[in-house]
Amino acid sequence: MEKKKKKGLDECCLAERQIGYEVRTLNQVIGRLVNSYQSKVDEKAGINRMQGWIIGYLYRHSEEAVFQKDLEAEFQMARSTASGILQAMEKKGLITREPIPRDARLKRLVLTPKGMEFQMEIIDNFARIQKALSADIPEKKLEEFYETADMIRENVVKACQEAGEITEPKKVIKKQ
Repeated sequence: MEKKKKKGLDECCLAERQIGYEVRTLNQVIGRLVNSYQSKVDEKAGINRMQGWIIGYLYRHSEEAVFQKDLEAEFQMARSTASGILQAMEKKGLITREPIPRDARLKRLVLTPKGMEFQMEIIDNFARIQKALSADIPEKKLEEFYETADMIRENVVKACQEAGEITEPKKVIKKQ
């Protein structure tokens, strides 16, 4: 007598492709690609990932006065942690602290040419990553992908709002 095969999780739930699963696996493989590129740059510059994030933040906000307290808020770190990281970055010649005229106690954080050079390498890396990700995909398909990603994001925000998880969506910058 033949036993009836019990339907397992794989058969009933993964019979068709699932958006969440596809996004998760894409996130993982893209993360590995980013890490493989970025770890080489970090190693060459002799910095850790947090220092790289800080350099990126300073670069993006170079038209503004950025202070240690801004980094503490942005990266949710303690004052002592931020201070230690910034001291190490100063020793490596990646940043300087410049006093501002209105209050000599406040020191504006500024990228040095060496810090800027590192940021340019990061930008080059992300261009190479974008090129690798979009290789052999027609422009029309990429546009459809971005439109679909936007629609999925909107659906997720709406579902979270309905579930009471979030009250208002974060502003999402869409590529034009």
